[in-house]
Amino acid sequence: MSKLIDNVKEVFNKTAIYAVATASKNGLPNVVPIHYVKLYDEEDTILLVDNFMNKTTKNLNENPWIAISVWDYDRKQAFQIKGEANIITSGKVFDDAVSWVQKTMPQLQPKSAILLKVTNVFNCQPGPDIGKEL
Repeated sequence: MSKLIDNVKEVFNKTAIYAVATASKNGLPNVVPIHYVKLYDEEDTILLVDNFMNKTTKNLNENPWIAISVWDYDRKQAFQIKGEANIITSGKVFDDAVSWVQKTMPQLQPKSAILLKVTNVFNCQPGPDIGKEL
């Protein structure tokens, strides 16, 4: 069963800037705003594009886990999505990432594509279900 249920996908797709968190092997956190993030397939996979990442990429090489926060203020819904990442620098996924970015920002030269396999989704909206896994 998909971890990314319909209302999570709706909030995800409405988000313009994603708060993406990683941590070093020593647990030092890093959170960055990323625009080029989208649902990649129906298998709970998310594509992130590395245009400017430095600490994030270093962290992922040491510790492949990512958390992404998405929210829709109008709908009063917020979620945290967690999963394991794989950095890709060639092949179809990378080509898809480059094509997607260059349609809107042709001057950018993506360094890598990051595929995130979603493992957990948590409710982050204040109320009795905050912190509960979906």
